[in-house]
Amino acid sequence: MLFNLNCLIINIKNLFIIYNWSIKIKIMPNKKSTNKEINEEEKEIIEAEIEEEISKSENTKKKSSAKNREKNKEEEFDKEDVEQNKYIAVFSYLSFLFLIPLLLKRDSIFCQKHAKQGLVWFAFLILTSFIYLIPLLNIFYGLMVLFVTLYSFVQTLAGKYWRIPVLYKWAEKINL
Repeated sequence: MLFNLNCLIINIKNLFIIYNWSIKIKIMPNKKSTNKEINEEEKEIIEAEIEEEISKSENTKKKSSAKNREKNKEEEFDKEDVEQNKYIAVFSYLSFLFLIPLLLKRDSIFCQKHAKQGLVWFAFLILTSFIYLIPLLNIFYGLMVLFVTLYSFVQTLAGKYWRIPVLYKWAEKINL
């Protein structure tokens, strides 16, 4: 989503650049001629500047897509590790059962990432449990908890690591 938004912004920027240069071409008078036509050399110079601006914006687009690829590569786990440990990693999101993958599968990176996130999720649930006492808000909170738990559960069984928004930052800081 963010990548698509960046591409859209870059494309709009390119359109403005081209539009601004086309205005300069029409307004800039030719010193040699009496009418407002531009000679071929000036057109080539302006076109080269336009192409340079576009190539700069394309380079920034390539850099941002390279960053996204690096981010996705970080999330890839060893397939063998995932297949062997995904059923144990599921326990990470079931209350205090995050201790099972945390303690039993210390050599599995996949289990450890899920267990750390499960630990933060469990702490979050304990700290925010007072919300159950607030009428109407408790319904939305309960649905949110149910959704996050089930979605994390399903993603783990699929062999993926879904980052719980906001909480994953704390989970990544844990060193055990």
